[in-house]
Amino acid sequence: MSKVIAIVASAVLAVVCAFACLFCLERVDVGNVGVVYTANGVEGQTLPAGWHWLSPFKSVKQFPVSQQQIVFSNDPADYNTKEHADWSIDAPANGGMVKINLTVNYAFKADNVVDLYKRFNGMDGQDLVANYIQNSIIAYVKEVTPQFSVMDIYSDKKSDVNTAITNYLSEKLGEEYGINVISALVIDVQLDEGLQQKIQAKEQAKQDAEIAELEKQTAAAEAEVEKTKAQAEADVKVIEAQAEADSNRIIAQSITPELIQMTEAQARLKHGWVTVQGADSVVVSDGKEAANEQQ
Repeated sequence: MSKVIAIVASAVLAVVCAFACLFCLERVDVGNVGVVYTANGVEGQTLPAGWHWLSPFKSVKQFPVSQQQIVFSNDPADYNTKEHADWSIDAPANGGMVKINLTVNYAFKADNVVDLYKRFNGMDGQDLVANYIQNSIIAYVKEVTPQFSVMDIYSDKKSDVNTAITNYLSEKLGEEYGINVISALVIDVQLDEGLQQKIQAKEQAKQDAEIAELEKQTAAAEAEVEKTKAQAEADVKVIEAQAEADSNRIIAQSITPELIQMTEAQARLKHGWVTVQGADSVVVSDGKEAANEQQ
């Protein structure tokens, strides 16, 4: 009987120990820090990621200190889901309203999470984002966009818009929530029908102007080629004319009376006759005489 009691007691003790271990072990997720609190208040030191032994009278709230992302979009694909609520931002711009789909990459600063927990009545990082931070982001974005035109946000200066929003959110959220904003990126910008038509007309005009300028440059280049070609042909003709003139000059300078007589003599010999002039006759090479009248 005593053995049975001992076994039962051991089993009960084991169960109690197991439950004690279950309630005393606390896991802080990777990329997070844990804020420890009790009924008496909050501890000043946070817990790093991993398993920790804690008194069953202590609890932990977690804050992400690794990079997190908030998405504001009306496209479910941006959330990797088939359906999602429309969280896009309707923001004012110079020239009209724009609907912005935006991602914000952020992380809580580990040194500030204890103060955050105290200030916001025991909320953890997830609760803070859902109840305060995402609404603050929307408000701050609307403070940045009016400094840009609709066209700037839609296409021309989107990188400048991203930089301006990132810097402003980093400043404001850093002061208010102890958050480090790594980047804010505009995914997509949507316009109402009227603005869309204006933008398309402006884009078309820009394309037409670029095409006209290209055609103008092409025509100018072709004209320059033709001009160069014509100049080259003219230069060749001048060179040929100069060469011919020089040749004629050299030939003219080389012709003398003696050369003329020699050339005539060679021609007569080539045709098989010579002339000998006498007082009243000409004797040719075949022996016949031809009478000439004296002048």
